[in-house]
Amino acid sequence: MTTENRIPSRIAITVGRAAALCALVYHVGVLFIFFFMKIYPLAYYNIFSCLFFTTILLLIPKRKSLILLYLISTVEVIFHQTFAEFLLGSDTNFRFFIFGMGLLPYLVFEYRMKISIPITLVCTTVFLILQNQNYPGLYEISSAGNVFFKNINFIGVIVLILITIMLFTTIVAKVERNLTNQNVMLENEIKRASVIQQAFFRQDAKDLYGWDIATYIKPMAGVSGDFFDFYKTGKKLDGFGIFDVSGHGISSGLITMLVKNIIHQEFYNDNKLELWEILNNINDRIIEQKGDVENYLTGILVRFTPKKAEMVIAGHPTPIIYKKSTGICDYLKKTSESTGAIGIAGFPTFYISQFVDFEDGDRLMFFSDGVIDAANERNESFGRLRLIRAFEESIDLSADEQTIYIREKIEKFRGSADQNDDISLICINRLV
Repeated sequence: MTTENRIPSRIAITVGRAAALCALVYHVGVLFIFFFMKIYPLAYYNIFSCLFFTTILLLIPKRKSLILLYLISTVEVIFHQTFAEFLLGSDTNFRFFIFGMGLLPYLVFEYRMKISIPITLVCTTVFLILQNQNYPGLYEISSAGNVFFKNINFIGVIVLILITIMLFTTIVAKVERNLTNQNVMLENEIKRASVIQQAFFRQDAKDLYGWDIATYIKPMAGVSGDFFDFYKTGKKLDGFGIFDVSGHGISSGLITMLVKNIIHQEFYNDNKLELWEILNNINDRIIEQKGDVENYLTGILVRFTPKKAEMVIAGHPTPIIYKKSTGICDYLKKTSESTGAIGIAGFPTFYISQFVDFEDGDRLMFFSDGVIDAANERNESFGRLRLIRAFEESIDLSADEQTIYIREKIEKFRGSADQNDDISLICINRLV
């Protein structure tokens, strides 16, 4: 929606009503004064002005835009005040109302400079012209009457401006308080959602027979789009999954809770299927159940055997593997290339299982792209090279100690820069 077509805000309607009401009260007052002073042309014109501003008051809440009403009101004020000075003389200061009409658009038309500036220029130009004129006046009024009009008109403009500014400030302050309260409520909801998500994903991977496992997740926005899951039978580790849902915050966090159960169910649904077939079924179910939600996910699904790890990599960063037999750390070399993320309707996918030798003493480290994309104050990324170097430096540590070491390396590199993505690390060591 363009700025010009935006429905008037509460501030604009309130300020518009206040200005129209002040104008109506003023014209009712001077109507009786002009009749008393027998200045009938202005008295009759003020009857029209009273009807005019009454109509404006009634129309303000019914209009989708206040621009036309304000333009018509501006024309009325310019003509009326110029006519008043012509009849009563320039010393009566009626032209200050024209100047006031040039100031109010900035309160009525928030952010609409291309509307407010032309009105201000027109009103200021008319004001300066009248300021340099010296109408003697067609009606003779006493010096006391002249002083009365001079003061009341000047004061009237000041009061109108002060009232509208006071209303504007009051409403803005109330809106800011409401926004602050809503932000506090939202922050509390995010904290509660984070606690619920952590409880939902909490798993004990410490007592699995023959494994040393440590995990670390740091959400960017309270609720994480990264998640992992361990598939186990008693104390036997059957497999593992790490996934990264697109987006950040509550929406991606809700998707993690939806897809976790789907993945877990399909992992155990048919043990005779290869892992790539299982991931195909997972992809189909996620597309069906999330409907029109645009979030998708990348991930790695792993199934362990006594000597191997079968895994399917779906658009996710490849893990680091350490082979005890060679003492070499490196990023896993893909023997086949899977295509496509998970959960995108109409997008072709091609998943392939990769079988990796994974024996006693070997280590795997899985991570999300938030690790290698972590940026410092100079907008440099942590990158793959720093990550594998940190992994090599901590290769003799336990899984817990290694995870802490790498996490601290990332935090030290990032410094005071804001976190730009969810971060997750999982170290899996096969014990000798």
